[in-house]
Amino acid sequence: MERIRRFIRELSERQWLEQMELRSWDITRAYYKVPGQYEDQKAYPEGGGLDHFPSDQGTTYFFRTRLEVPASWQKEPYGLVFESGGEGLLRVNGHSYQGLDRNHTYVTLDPSRIGAQPDLEIELFDPVPEPVDPLNQQAVIQPPITSIHSLLVRPNEPVRSLMYTVTIVRDSAVLLPESDFRRVRLLEAIYRAMDQFVGLTEEAVKQGNGIYSIEERLIHEVREIGGNAEGLEHMVGQSHIDIAWLWPVRETVRKTSRTFSTVDALMNEYPDYIYSQSQPLLYAFLKEHDPELYERVKKRIAEGRWELVGGMWVEPDLNIPSGESLIRQMLYGQRFYMEEFGKTSQIEWLPDTFGYCASLPQILKHGNVEYFMTTKLGWNDTNVFPYDLFHWVGIDGTAILSYLNHGVNEHTLPKDIHDHWQSYREKAAHPEHMLLYGHGDGGGGVTREMLEYVDRSELMVGQPKNGYSTAGAFFAGIEKAQPDLPKWHGDLYLELHRGTYTTHGRNKRNNRKAEVLYREAELWNTLALSNMDAQQEAEVRSSLHDGWKLILLNQFHDIIPGSAITESYVTSDEEYVRVFELGRAGLNQGVAALTEEINTQGPEGSVPYVMFNSLGWTRSAVIQLQMHDGFDRYVIDEEGQRLRMDREDGQISILVTDIPAFGHKTIWLVPENARETNVREMASIAGQKNFTDTWETAYYHVQFNDRGEISHLWDKTAEREILKPGERGNQFQFFHDRPTLWDAWDIDSRYEAQVAGEAELVEKKLVLAGTTKDVLRFQWRLHQSVITQDMVFYHDHRRIDFKTHVSWNEDHKLLKVGFPIDVVTSKATYEIPFGALERPTHRNTSWEQAQYEVCGHRFADVAEYGYGVSLLNDCKYGYDVQGSTIRLSLLRAPRWPDRTADLGEHHFTYSLYPHEGDWRSAHTVRQAAELNHELPVQQVDQNEGVRPATGAWIKFDSSHVILDTVKPAEGGHGTVLRFYESSGIRERVKLQWPHAFEQAYHSNALEEQGEPLANTNGQITLSFKPYEIKTVLLR
Repeated sequence: MERIRRFIRELSERQWLEQMELRSWDITRAYYKVPGQYEDQKAYPEGGGLDHFPSDQGTTYFFRTRLEVPASWQKEPYGLVFESGGEGLLRVNGHSYQGLDRNHTYVTLDPSRIGAQPDLEIELFDPVPEPVDPLNQQAVIQPPITSIHSLLVRPNEPVRSLMYTVTIVRDSAVLLPESDFRRVRLLEAIYRAMDQFVGLTEEAVKQGNGIYSIEERLIHEVREIGGNAEGLEHMVGQSHIDIAWLWPVRETVRKTSRTFSTVDALMNEYPDYIYSQSQPLLYAFLKEHDPELYERVKKRIAEGRWELVGGMWVEPDLNIPSGESLIRQMLYGQRFYMEEFGKTSQIEWLPDTFGYCASLPQILKHGNVEYFMTTKLGWNDTNVFPYDLFHWVGIDGTAILSYLNHGVNEHTLPKDIHDHWQSYREKAAHPEHMLLYGHGDGGGGVTREMLEYVDRSELMVGQPKNGYSTAGAFFAGIEKAQPDLPKWHGDLYLELHRGTYTTHGRNKRNNRKAEVLYREAELWNTLALSNMDAQQEAEVRSSLHDGWKLILLNQFHDIIPGSAITESYVTSDEEYVRVFELGRAGLNQGVAALTEEINTQGPEGSVPYVMFNSLGWTRSAVIQLQMHDGFDRYVIDEEGQRLRMDREDGQISILVTDIPAFGHKTIWLVPENARETNVREMASIAGQKNFTDTWETAYYHVQFNDRGEISHLWDKTAEREILKPGERGNQFQFFHDRPTLWDAWDIDSRYEAQVAGEAELVEKKLVLAGTTKDVLRFQWRLHQSVITQDMVFYHDHRRIDFKTHVSWNEDHKLLKVGFPIDVVTSKATYEIPFGALERPTHRNTSWEQAQYEVCGHRFADVAEYGYGVSLLNDCKYGYDVQGSTIRLSLLRAPRWPDRTADLGEHHFTYSLYPHEGDWRSAHTVRQAAELNHELPVQQVDQNEGVRPATGAWIKFDSSHVILDTVKPAEGGHGTVLRFYESSGIRERVKLQWPHAFEQAYHSNALEEQGEPLANTNGQITLSFKPYEIKTVLLR
């Protein structure tokens, strides 16, 4: 083998006929701020020597020259070799030409395309080093650029071709068993080729004819020895590009131009090369910042050589975003594809996301996606996922053809082909599979070496046949063959990266609050469109559209999970400021337009307030109004009935009951001197009751221990204890959290054995003993952190809120809160996007043991027949339930890749909802929605509107079906309504739309017009299966 290795090296050393150093660069340096904007640009003479290039990481350098090459070089393509260790983009005559990085150091320059004296510019970035990992030293710290190697070369194409051929034959031979005679014959064929090469003169090597003869003879001998084995590998060129991770989003804009220009350049040289690329946002980046290259990409797509995959706007996290967010990912992504390229993608391309919710098959099918591809389940830390090719069945019964690829960022050498094929477990059912080749994570993509090897696939003796293909061709082959494939039911839980449900809690909170805000804003603006002029309507549509794009961007699978660098979260925080500005402006515009229709006439001198209920059921709520002029007012409803209210911290709390579904209710703040004399004072103050270690409300008797934890919680209605005997509720559990890898991503599997201390009660006091609610305040010191919590007991309903503020200053810690519920159960129910999922609460098997932390949305519930308890939250996602003890993960403290992750102030609320019956009959979904949806309250002037002071805008008759989305149709023609069945029950619902429409249609996530729906005078009737999603288009 040493002889063959030397042979390949000698060919590599002779691959240039001529070469000349290129040193005539004019070099400047600058600092890249945002796309198209650079600061502090100045000449950089220090780098002129190239051999010693004193670079500062984080700097961008521009190398510019007008190329002059000998006339003898102008007859055929020549090359530029540029080796630096950085990431660069070569522009030729002002146009993006090819990316330059560690894997792409050679560029073909064709005089027939670029002219005799082209202008070259290389924008070279010396990347900011990956942050240091202080816990595990996992980070790979790349050194700065220290030298530049810049050459112009004339390639010896026959020598290069022989080099690639010998490499393929050698690598194929060594994969065969030593006892296989084909191995011996292949190696002997190489030796004969080597012997012939050694006999050539240098002139003959340069002339090339003898080299061609050697290669032709070698190929002929290999073909006679044998060909490919059975099976077919679809070779799919691609590049995984993280929108943000160890670099910020702004750098991804440049990575896109580098990667996409490389694809285009290689397509000019390799006519059979086909490429696949996901994430419409990347194409949008290119359209805005590199429009000339974008037009070239569009031509490649039109040619059929560039495949669009991954119809979601980005490759998002698939655990944390809401169901509607996932629909919007497809709506915005697929719509961009259709508008720009005239086609959509049938393949959802999610190689790197950290697990996949059990409702995703139906969500994908709702967006015209037929196939699903991932690689991440191969990262499981406990169990080997059993299938590579299978039907994934979601909670509603929808199945989607799914493929678990061996990996991503792969090569095309025989060993890659061999390993990929050997790992493929469904080859007996369907002897074809897909290999994704091309460098990724930070882009870069396919190299010319990879293409050279694919072009020689027939020489890979003993390996499956392989060749250029697309993901679409791979899946189409499966559809045609209709093999008998296994099924997987439920979620695709990744047995790794469990900490991503909790890390960067503020970012997750922003996401939840933004999802809620935009739902409210869209609903009320849709109902108010008839009150707006065309300009107002266009402005609010545009602003909410822009806000949604920022929400979707920040759901990328390394941003919202909490696994990106510090700058990513600085940028994300700034973007969420904009998201909330746009959303609140849109919401205010919508409700303001609607209030103009409402009769708000009240007593003289009173101030009307209108509140809006966007939920599909009548609700009551305690609202807060700010008071700046003293406590000299009371509140009435339209019947003149005085409402219960309390004074609290410069505001009044008011219990407002019976706010109609999708409706409004008006109340009036009346001056004290305007009320009747027989109305008693309703103000409540702290201190009317003593607070020691017990508290009693209409629903509960509560006892606290000396740590401020709940030692007993008696349900008066059900006449039973809620907590397990001798155990503590609302117990903060504090652990060391030191995962052996992936600090921000993983929770240490041994965290329960590493208790870090207990919370020390500092203070407890009564804040309010009121007519609407009671508020008990506790403060604890926990290591270097402080927890302040208001425990809120409402007088009109059973939910107990724990409104929490944490000043968090920890290092590698995990904070949970636990409630040991006294029920007998072997399963818990968790809300997921557009539905719910049961999971076991025992640890019988390794599969259950691996799920020691799981993702849920607004609630988790444990119950026995007739009774249960739900734990709700307004911005948390990480749960674990062991037996019947529910724990919610509140905060983590990793230090890589963001050393500042989660440090500082946090605000969140979790709630306990004890209930009779199960979570369905107790309407836990509604309770969770009410916790998350605060009522928009609008102060207005008194007005003689045409609508009553209290009323519904939409009439909706439903028990478990949720009307989750009401929005204007994209393009401005029609209204979109999206429903989902929330509780696994069949149901028939009726909806009365308030505005005239010509026809209702079945639709989908892409808002396409389907079959017409019957309607009678604007009333629509729909039937739902368990967990079914339906979209209706009104026109």
